[in-house]
Amino acid sequence: MITSEQQSMTFRCRPSLKVMLICGLFFGACAAVIGQKASTNTKGLILNGIIEFSPSGASTFYWVLTALSILFVLVAGWMIVTTLVHGVPDVVLTNEAISFPVGFPIKRPFRLPYAEITGLSQSEVSGQRILTLHTIAKKHHIALNWLGSKDAEVALTRELAQQLSRDSAGSEA
Repeated sequence: MITSEQQSMTFRCRPSLKVMLICGLFFGACAAVIGQKASTNTKGLILNGIIEFSPSGASTFYWVLTALSILFVLVAGWMIVTTLVHGVPDVVLTNEAISFPVGFPIKRPFRLPYAEITGLSQSEVSGQRILTLHTIAKKHHIALNWLGSKDAEVALTRELAQQLSRDSAGSEA
């Protein structure tokens, strides 16, 4: 709870380096396997019985998949380096606003006054839990998985909802 004596509540926000490393390794393996297939391919390819590639078209398709896999490896590496070098700002609740990390690839703190928040929603995509802060102009997203524990996720969501209800009650008075 945020009181007049307690000026802010901080939630440590860190992406999982383990997950980023596993993703980089997975796509590295994909690049190696598909690159090998592309370099030795002598057969055509039929995708879903709809799209048909000649042997050279199939090789090109495999090379494109290889390039995309390499791109994912580079993005994972870049995210790991920028996270280690620049860090990630924490989520901070104050009496007037919430501050949270935004931006890619380098995360910077973004301050959003409670008065601008019109609603909250939560979603989950492929195991990634997301808190969405709705404003009139835009939606802002906070990766709840980066908070490190379910307890921190629940505490942040609860405190933010309480702060928003206090803020809206204060603006009505």
